[in-house]
Amino acid sequence: MAIVKRPARRKPTASAHRQYRYWERPHPPAAADGAALPPRSAPSPPASVEAPLGDPIGGRYQRMSRIGSGTYGHVYRAVEISTGKVVAVKCLRRKDDDPDGLVLAGEVRALEACRGHPHIVQLIDHGRGAGAATGQEDYIVMELVGPSLDLTIRQRGGDAAARRYAERDVRLLMRQLISGVRGMHEVGLMHRDLKPDNVLVDGSGNLKICDLGFARTMTKDKEESAPPYSNPIAALAYRPPEVILGSTTYDETVDSWGLGCIMAELLAGERLFVGTTDEEMLVRIADVLGMDDISGWSGYEDCMIPKILTKIRRRRSRLRQMFALPGRGGGPGRRPELSKAGYQVLSGLLRCSPEKRMTAAQALQHRWFDV
Repeated sequence: MAIVKRPARRKPTASAHRQYRYWERPHPPAAADGAALPPRSAPSPPASVEAPLGDPIGGRYQRMSRIGSGTYGHVYRAVEISTGKVVAVKCLRRKDDDPDGLVLAGEVRALEACRGHPHIVQLIDHGRGAGAATGQEDYIVMELVGPSLDLTIRQRGGDAAARRYAERDVRLLMRQLISGVRGMHEVGLMHRDLKPDNVLVDGSGNLKICDLGFARTMTKDKEESAPPYSNPIAALAYRPPEVILGSTTYDETVDSWGLGCIMAELLAGERLFVGTTDEEMLVRIADVLGMDDISGWSGYEDCMIPKILTKIRRRRSRLRQMFALPGRGGGPGRRPELSKAGYQVLSGLLRCSPEKRMTAAQALQHRWFDV
């Protein structure tokens, strides 16, 4: 009988597992189920290995990945070399127009004033460093919290109905946000740039206000803290009408307007006011809230009023009609739901006249939060 030799079996090769980089996942760390495999010629390193970026910051903090960018610099996920603690580091490259590194000084002072507040990101360290690869830079070290509220909202679904939060969840989130804003006001600070992108969500779903770079003191008995204040402030979609109209004597209720815009966005799953220019935004605001409120503001006549605004015929607000009472809305193609008490908070925060707008302290005292 002839003996046939079978070819030797090939030894199985270890499969390469995909390792997501930090900025590719919204929540740290996520499972990589179903992820495409990398090319065989360039397998990913083990999950515990993460390549550092550049030289250590101030010789103490090693950058691991960039997690955000802003007007004045970048934010990195970093590791404190001596302890292994993971932190967030905001770096600003020092430029000719800021030789003394004053841009971050105001944010450091604001963070120091808000130490210990559970709904404001906490300062760990700050300083000045220099590296061969990065040059001279100022930095702020903060606790690493999680993704932004903006990203969290967008990840809920592809349409507005899927992105909506139930009123009970909005109440919980707004209590935390308003508490953080009230804490800033109590120490004499306006945030001036409230928006979902400047709110972080931790692993338990709790919120923390961040990016205090535009924060401004507002103690009226001190000349350096009194108006006039800078204008413009805040992202256009969250900018109050008095600021759009050019006011430089605004107060802490500019933050109330931002809170109202965020609350409406959580409920509706989309921004309440959308526009690309100041005029477009004013028209949208007047179309929703009417002209009676803003024209009744004492500073209205002193502003440069766009002609298009004088032609708007809507006088009264239609905000209530955009939100259904509980049990009468919800679902695709239907209005988001909001109770009478919840509407009182929303409409109070979104008064066009800053003189009638609800403050953060007043909002927290509303019966809506007693539930």
